[in-house]
Amino acid sequence: MESGRHRACTGTYGPRAIEWLSKVYGLEVRGWQAYALDRALEHDDAGDLVWGTVIITVARQSGKSFLARAACMWRLHEGRELFGEEQTVLHVANKRETAMEVMRPAGLWATERYGKQAVKWGNTRSGIETPGGDRWLIHAANDSAGVGYTVSMVFVDEAWKVGRSVVDDSLAPTMAERSSPQLWLVSTAGDSTSDLLTAYRQRAMDKLTGDDPGDVLLLEWSAPADADPDQVDTWHWASPEWSPRREAFLKKQWAVVETSAWRTQYLNQWVVRADHWLKDGVWAATTSDRDLPTVGTWSVALESDFDGLGHAVAVACLDADGVIVLRVTTHRTILECDEKITQLRREHPTMFVYATPSFIDRMRERIDGLVGQREAVAATQTLLDVLDRRALAHLDDQVLLEHFATSTISRRSAGWVLTAPMGSSGVYAARATMFAIWQAAKTAKPLPAIHVRRPKT
Repeated sequence: MESGRHRACTGTYGPRAIEWLSKVYGLEVRGWQAYALDRALEHDDAGDLVWGTVIITVARQSGKSFLARAACMWRLHEGRELFGEEQTVLHVANKRETAMEVMRPAGLWATERYGKQAVKWGNTRSGIETPGGDRWLIHAANDSAGVGYTVSMVFVDEAWKVGRSVVDDSLAPTMAERSSPQLWLVSTAGDSTSDLLTAYRQRAMDKLTGDDPGDVLLLEWSAPADADPDQVDTWHWASPEWSPRREAFLKKQWAVVETSAWRTQYLNQWVVRADHWLKDGVWAATTSDRDLPTVGTWSVALESDFDGLGHAVAVACLDADGVIVLRVTTHRTILECDEKITQLRREHPTMFVYATPSFIDRMRERIDGLVGQREAVAATQTLLDVLDRRALAHLDDQVLLEHFATSTISRRSAGWVLTAPMGSSGVYAARATMFAIWQAAKTAKPLPAIHVRRPKT
């Protein structure tokens, strides 16, 4: 899964980086790493990088650390010439030792090339400084990371373990005045507690099918959600570099690793945390490819993310078996939602559209009703009941699963509601689903038509 070509892209520094890494640093990158550098270092006709954020996710032991070292070393040494200013690369990880382990081989190289004074190994201000004053700094991913620095590139290692507030509040502001700044989020998949990676990844995923990919590049090697986890062919999806040695290792791991850990570590799939309110078994039991009924009223719900950067359209309808069939799409703009409603009306004119207040006066299509906190309380209870009865049929949609996985059910003034954890986002598809199911559950189950032929008299 990857973002499309940026409309401003006219070239890439990828080949230049690969050549420098090989001839100067002595690192030969693998095929997938070369491809990642090619995409991440795409530039416009002025020579400025087109991607402000680079997200790369791949299975464990695929070479992420080598890619991290390659990206940081190249920016450290070539960035000043290309972008016309002193370079500071800030490399953070959940544990400082993780980032230090990535830097260690580069530090030994720099010590030999520039002298002992070029590398600091201590607990503070550790990193590499070139004779020209460019720096690669190491820091733990906490609220003080980046404070006091002006940074050209931020590299977040194992990003699924890092909180979103660390990046949004501490790291991202350090790049505000730099030329061609980049934020790199590199990681293996995690669980629903990772608010940073799920939020940024969702922004990129919302743009995958459009003409404008935005400024977030997503490169992901992961197995499809519906792929059989015990098949070797499935393992290939998340391992861009395959070999007999890796196959033998994974076969041994498959025999001993718990299923959810296997999915995250070796299939690079996101999972629901073990103590989450939505259990894996419930999600699996309600997964189905049933078609939306062609008779009856379609209940449509629209919801926006808390930051207004994502929107969802959910369609639900009760079928003759008493099962609510669901379809959900995510969108980047209100206009896209409007166009989706237009398309749905052409397919099935009998529908009722509900929306949260953020859609008021922003839609051309008619909104039939509004939903808010009071309705959310009732809708949450309906959702839980429908799931408990397994009376829901949804597609095996990874985006929807991740939105539910990120959600929590919390006490509010009006009662218990499905929402995002405090300070988080990325549950708008789950909330749109909740409102659509709530309305669909109120409709009468459609009855089959009975045709009676009266006898002639």
